[in-house]
This record gives sequence, C-alpha cells and structure tokens, in this order.
Amino acid sequence: DDVVKYRREVFLPLMAQYEVRMTQYEGPELKKVEPILKPGEKRIIAQFHDECCFHANDQSNTAWCVSINSYH
Repeated sequence: DDVVKYRREVFLPLMAQYEVRMTQYEGPELKKVEPILKPGEKRIIAQFHDECCFHANDQSNTAWCVSINSYH
C-alpha cells in the first residue's frame, strides 16, 4: 500500500510538473511539440532505465578461446 500511496501522492504529481517542461510527440505521426518555457526554465529530457541487459549473442553455443601456448 505504501508504494501505491507514494506513486499516487508523490511520484505522479512530480512527473506531471516535469512533463510540462518536456518535448511531447502527438498523434500517429508523432508530431514534435516543444514545451513553452518560462524565463529561466530549462527543458527536461527524461531518460528511463529498466535494468535489463540484452546482448546479441546471448544464446550462442560457441565461444572464442585463446590457446595458452600463444602467449609464449
């Protein structure tokens, strides 16, 4: 319950304040709409990170190995 309360009472209102300073993309053609900033305000660029990591060859059944004799 405390996570839901934090999201509703703190996180979402704060993101709404930030969102008015972010570039928006509207409609199916994703038309770029720049924010209208007050003097001294700066545009906010949100970057999100989901902690997932994917690699092109994760499921590979082969590996490259160097012979120990090649270092002599």
